[in-house]
Amino acid sequence: MLATNQKIRVLGLPGHAQSAKLLEGKLAAHMHIWGDDIELVTMDPAYSLLMPTLDSSDSTELLNPAFSWWDWSSHYKYKPGEFDGALRHLRRFMEENGPFDAVFSFSQGAAMAVLLLALLENPELHPAWTAGPSKEGVEWPPAPLKCAVLCSAFGPLDPDFARWFFGRRPLVPTLHVIGKNDVVADPQLSLDTVARFADARVVWHDGGHHIPRKPYYAHLIKEFILSSCEMHDWRMDEEQSGWGTPTESVSSSVGEGNEYFPAMPLVAEDVVAHF
Repeated sequence: MLATNQKIRVLGLPGHAQSAKLLEGKLAAHMHIWGDDIELVTMDPAYSLLMPTLDSSDSTELLNPAFSWWDWSSHYKYKPGEFDGALRHLRRFMEENGPFDAVFSFSQGAAMAVLLLALLENPELHPAWTAGPSKEGVEWPPAPLKCAVLCSAFGPLDPDFARWFFGRRPLVPTLHVIGKNDVVADPQLSLDTVARFADARVVWHDGGHHIPRKPYYAHLIKEFILSSCEMHDWRMDEEQSGWGTPTESVSSSVGEGNEYFPAMPLVAEDVVAHF
């Protein structure tokens, strides 16, 4: 159980064509609701998609960096070395900035989080996770996380990595936030991911491929994280007084992408599951 004055440290994994700074911006209102109990530590994904542009008004300020965990076309089969590089990048960040209690992730970042959660409970799944030496003074491999929030998650879709879950579902409590009108990642893919975890909860919103913005969801996510980290019992207050409405509009995801965001949506294929 955490000490009363100890913050819960949450690792933030952005989606494709996004960045640490962008994820922080999207969660700014959530963090206001989450308060001082939760510290969000975001990171850039592994691979840069573009050279940052310069603001003409201030040539020292870099604008609009965008990154990916792997190429959008690689979801069903990673290119040689592609996932290995992403995993080493994630490991370096966790060694330098950890330890963490939980992870908050979105889209392709959530796909990476799904694999991370499997590795934390079964480190032998990938040699890059157990290879030494680790950063001096860092205990590695790290302990499993206390919980995970997975927004618009999917995968793993590569059969070589789907095998990580055959007969051994991670035990970490997970909260899966899924948009009913997600046209980027088929909600069925998110439901397939739910089935990979032994202690999964599902929350739907009416919007698309985005992190729901309504205070209701910020409160709900906070309650899940605090409960999972044993700060207090999970509770559903009478009508969640003060939470507001859970309604999210389809149009609320407008403006989520950029020129590097994939035009081709991910759709569920006929894949045999082994859980």
